[in-house]
Amino acid sequence: MSNSDTTDKSTRATSQQSIHGSKKAAKINTPFGYFGSKNKIAMQLCKDLPPHNCWVEAFCGSAALTLSKSPAGIEVINDIDQEIINFFRQLRENPEKLCELISLTPYAAQELEIARSIPTERLSEIERARRFLVQSMMAINGVFGLERGGFSHSDSYTRNGKEARVSRWYNLPDRLSEVVERLRSVRVENKDALVLLKSYINRPATLVYLDPPYYGERINGYNIDANSEEFHTALLKTATQAKCMVFISGYQNDLYDKFLTAKKGWQKKMIKTITRGHSGNTHERTEVVWMNKYFIKASLTKKLPIKLTDKERAEKKVNPERIKNRKT
Repeated sequence: MSNSDTTDKSTRATSQQSIHGSKKAAKINTPFGYFGSKNKIAMQLCKDLPPHNCWVEAFCGSAALTLSKSPAGIEVINDIDQEIINFFRQLRENPEKLCELISLTPYAAQELEIARSIPTERLSEIERARRFLVQSMMAINGVFGLERGGFSHSDSYTRNGKEARVSRWYNLPDRLSEVVERLRSVRVENKDALVLLKSYINRPATLVYLDPPYYGERINGYNIDANSEEFHTALLKTATQAKCMVFISGYQNDLYDKFLTAKKGWQKKMIKTITRGHSGNTHERTEVVWMNKYFIKASLTKKLPIKLTDKERAEKKVNPERIKNRKT
């Protein structure tokens, strides 16, 4: 065998590998608190992710998983809540100004009241982002929706020589600077998650994470809530048709078990976690993670579920569609 043949085969083998970083990522703290955030279990969810060339966090919230994993070649975070997306855009486009405004804002119950009182349409985009942070960081559990949490403070604990909650707010600009660096290569979308999912279902090198609002009766802590059976049913139907890698998190419920069955190639695992209600009380919960067959196979084999053509490799087309011709 000639040296050129060896080199060619080596190049081909390398080009078939995932461009998802192989190094274990250092977890970056989320930029704000958010109802339903997976921040506490993000590292568990990111453990042993399959190789992928494109990453999509369709219900990003505080982007806890994106900030806990190593980068991929193509990365997308999405949320239908315009306040979340405005915050991420301001953080990326005007980080110094946003951090300056935060450093000038005292940690005070009155600030939380003011942030909640003025309609966002009257505010500039940068001021909307500041008030979004005030609400998420100064309210118990970062709740925004119908059941708003009270002012979060501690009369017992300190951190770095300051009252614990004040210290967290004081250090927020430094925390945000780490997020800024991580998001430089991330595309930010503001779409219906179902529409976004449909655009990736025929791209095998894509890994999609779905963390929809919890299905079933519970206190509404979201600004925008997609909690109808119709929405969840449509989302699950699309997920079961996907040819890309998909994993979904939520609480145990019959609707999800109806669609995400072993017969269709889905597996699930349980993760114990502690949640905090809008009143500040803690509860033990079990998070369920459903994984489709493409996720499972790629995770086990450590190989992308796609082979790129010579043309695709030459064009650096790392996340092509694969649509099988249907018989008429």
